[in-house]
Amino acid sequence: MRQLTLSAEDKQNLENLYKTSPNSVVRERCLCILLSNKGNSMTKVAKIVGVNWRTISRLLNKWDTLDSEQKLLALYSAKGQGAKLKLKSVADLLPHLVEEHNRNLNPILDILEKEHSINVCKLTLQNFLKDAGL
Repeated sequence: MRQLTLSAEDKQNLENLYKTSPNSVVRERCLCILLSNKGNSMTKVAKIVGVNWRTISRLLNKWDTLDSEQKLLALYSAKGQGAKLKLKSVADLLPHLVEEHNRNLNPILDILEKEHSINVCKLTLQNFLKDAGL
């Protein structure tokens, strides 16, 4: 049974981050640490949050080893994690294709699949073009 004891400042920072963070992963990690501080065991925290107890163990170990300045930064995911954009490699080609095919996305999807071996759905292409401002 492993539990954390937080300082008043850490507890206040975690509660504030839990309430205001737009990132669900950060909110979940804050909740785990706050629940552990209230006296809950790792297995109970894992059941409440819906993750494996080993995940809680790693989070608590990481929290203990860092100094107070780096603790809150450790709650965020590392840079470069997550899904990579499939269309990033052809981003410079897409404006020309959109103009050439008069905003008809079906031929663009065929070109991407045949010439560049990129298989994406129409919605993904629409979202990418929308984010790119095309």
